[in-house]
Amino acid sequence: MTLEIIPADAFTIQELTDLYNQTRVDYLVPMPMNADRLNEYVKDFDVDLHQSCVACDTNGQVLGLSMLGFRHQTAWITRLGVLPAARRTGAGSALMNSMLANAEKLGAKETHLEVIRNNEPAYKLFLKNGFVEKDTYLVMRHAPRPITASMQGEVTWLNFDEALEKLASYPHHLTWINACESMHNSPNTEGLHIRLPNGDSGWLVYRNTKFTLRSTLSHLIMHTEQGDAGEVGIQLLSHLHTHYPHHDTYAENIHEKDRHLPAFQSLGYFTNFSRVEMRHQQK
Repeated sequence: MTLEIIPADAFTIQELTDLYNQTRVDYLVPMPMNADRLNEYVKDFDVDLHQSCVACDTNGQVLGLSMLGFRHQTAWITRLGVLPAARRTGAGSALMNSMLANAEKLGAKETHLEVIRNNEPAYKLFLKNGFVEKDTYLVMRHAPRPITASMQGEVTWLNFDEALEKLASYPHHLTWINACESMHNSPNTEGLHIRLPNGDSGWLVYRNTKFTLRSTLSHLIMHTEQGDAGEVGIQLLSHLHTHYPHHDTYAENIHEKDRHLPAFQSLGYFTNFSRVEMRHQQK
C-alpha cells in the first residue's frame, strides 16, 4: 500500500482526538480522550504537532497517527496507533520511521517510548526499529475508601513552586510522564512533606486535577529522605487520602522495584497494567 505521511498540525485537535480514539478501540487499555484532554496532553508533554504524523492512503483516508515530544536532545514517541482495519499495511512502520527521522532532524541523541506489557505487535515493531527495553513501570489505582492506618507525623502541604523544588532533588530516573518538565507544565502540581516523630522524613508530589463531576490525583512521585520507606510512604499516602477523601487516584509509572510499593499496596492500591520503557540511540 502506498502511504502518505502528513504533519499532525494539518488536522484539528478534535480530528486528532477522534483518530486517536478510533485506533485504540480494541487495545488492552484503550485510554479514551476528549479534545480538551488531548490539548492539555500536548502542552504538558511538549508534543510538537508539526513533527508528529498522521498516515493516510492515496485516497486521503487516515490510517493512524503518532506524536513526538522533544526536550534537551531527547525525543519521546507517544500515542502511536493504527486503525484496526489498517493494520498489517505498513502504516505502523511508516509512522515509526517518520518519528525517528523527525527526532533526528530535531537533534535528538536518544528517543524514548513506553509500550504496555503484553502488547506484542507494538513491542516487536519497536524491537525491529532498534529500541531496547530499559525498565518496567506500574500504573496503579486507588479508589476512594476510608483510611484505617494510624496517622502520625508533622505534615507541610507544598504549593506549586515548593513541590517542584522537591521534585528537582529526586535522585532516580523519571519517565517522560512524571519528569520535572512535565510536572512543571501542569498548573495542578502540588505536594506534601512529612516528618515522623522518630525523625524519618519524605515527600510526595502529585497532580490535583479538578473536574466538574469528579476530581483526581495523579502522577505520584514519592521520595524518602531518610528512614523507613515503607512507613514514610504509608504516612504520606494516608495524609494525602485523608485530605482528599473523594478523589480517585492514579499513580503512573511507579518503578516495579520502587521501595514504596509496599506502602501503595498497604493503602489498597492495585495495579491496572504495566508499561515497558524502551530507548533508541541515534547512530
